[in-house]
Amino acid sequence: MVLFSAAIGGIALGGTAAALDSGAGSMYPSAPGTDALGTAVVVARPGDAVAQNGIKRITLSTSAGSFENVTDDDVFIAIRGGKRIEIAEGGSDITEISNISVSSSAGGNRLQITLPRPVRPRFASNSPNTGAEVAVKFENFTTPSRPGNYQINGTLSDPSGTTDGPASVSYSVSPVELSMANQSLSQFSDRQTINVSAAVPGGGYVGLYTTAPNGSPGQLVGATNVSTSSSAQNYSIDVGGNVSESQQLMAVAYTETSGRSAALRAEESFDPTEDQPLRVNGQLVNATGYVSTLDVDGRIEAGGEYDQGARLYFPQGEPATGYQLRSVNGSELGPAATQFETATNGTLILDTSDLSEGQYAVTRVSDGSLVSLDNDSTTGPQDDSIFITGQQVTTQATTQASDTDAATDAATDGEGTAATGGADTAAGNDGNASGSGGNGTSNSGGPGFGIAVAVVALLGAALLATRR
Repeated sequence: MVLFSAAIGGIALGGTAAALDSGAGSMYPSAPGTDALGTAVVVARPGDAVAQNGIKRITLSTSAGSFENVTDDDVFIAIRGGKRIEIAEGGSDITEISNISVSSSAGGNRLQITLPRPVRPRFASNSPNTGAEVAVKFENFTTPSRPGNYQINGTLSDPSGTTDGPASVSYSVSPVELSMANQSLSQFSDRQTINVSAAVPGGGYVGLYTTAPNGSPGQLVGATNVSTSSSAQNYSIDVGGNVSESQQLMAVAYTETSGRSAALRAEESFDPTEDQPLRVNGQLVNATGYVSTLDVDGRIEAGGEYDQGARLYFPQGEPATGYQLRSVNGSELGPAATQFETATNGTLILDTSDLSEGQYAVTRVSDGSLVSLDNDSTTGPQDDSIFITGQQVTTQATTQASDTDAATDAATDGEGTAATGGADTAAGNDGNASGSGGNGTSNSGGPGFGIAVAVVALLGAALLATRR
């Protein structure tokens, strides 16, 4: 008697053969229409023909999926009973039997594995309920093109051709999911995060890339591990200051290429040069989304020089607080050139179009105290001031805002924006996904207010102005 079961990892051996629970998987990844690592475990008993005469041939067959691309090097066998015996094409420190022969039938519905000599399973005792596991792993199995539950039939044969089995191995195939909504972040922060939703059956990774001119993945800007869950989970990818301008980014699903078991794969980390981009029915699983950065010409910093008309990001403020931009004469503060109020997240974008050439510092309206622009121990008009040149800024930005439900860098850093007029916004591009991803959309808008110099306060941390 031979009983087969399928598993991603090992199967515990008890008084009877281990059974495959409903919905368990024996493919990695257990995605449709992809190259997978399959695992099947056969439990042989002392009364079986192969127990007496040795295993010479293992045959696997299926009515769905294909063994056509499985080669000698793709098969690994471990017989685990009273003694562990490992069998593979190539020799190694742990491989006791090498030089196996593998052949598949036309159409790939059957795989035959022939051992170089008969191998008798070892048993811990002579009890009829004692078993020896024969674990067969095979790479490059092509899974069925549709999600569902499937079977593989297996037999063991001794040198005379006497066969034990067949027995059925069940496995499941689940859909891959990957989506990325349009979202916003600050190009001035080193705590940038991008949010994606992903399900890579069996686990894997999502790499986040710029989008090359031909639409393919460009430069890697961040990555995250993806759990083994078959349901989509939300992940935040740290891009660590790698996004400096508004652009379309592409998320790509990957699978781990090292480790024959889930436990071994869990010890690995993402390596884009070694791990495989996941393809479903020949299509790369990816999703794109438009990431908006602040529509500014620079950030207000101590000693900074800016042309007239530049839009400057001011992140040093307190929530909903009034400030003045005052001229600096030597070591003294002069009259106010303009005043403004920050948004509820303590930031704004200052339009310098109405400012004259000169040196300026920022003070609080409430008490006239000077705002430190460099966060050092010395605060003074000369140390914490900016310069407006007599030149006109050469680039006039068009404002674009992306309002998404996803958490943004502004939410974690407390950064927001202000823009001229309160209505100078436009919707961002819709995000999209291919493979098994989803679509992302964004809407625009935001209330505005101004004192002296017109600015727009953006009252949500996720609504950020962008430059096309």
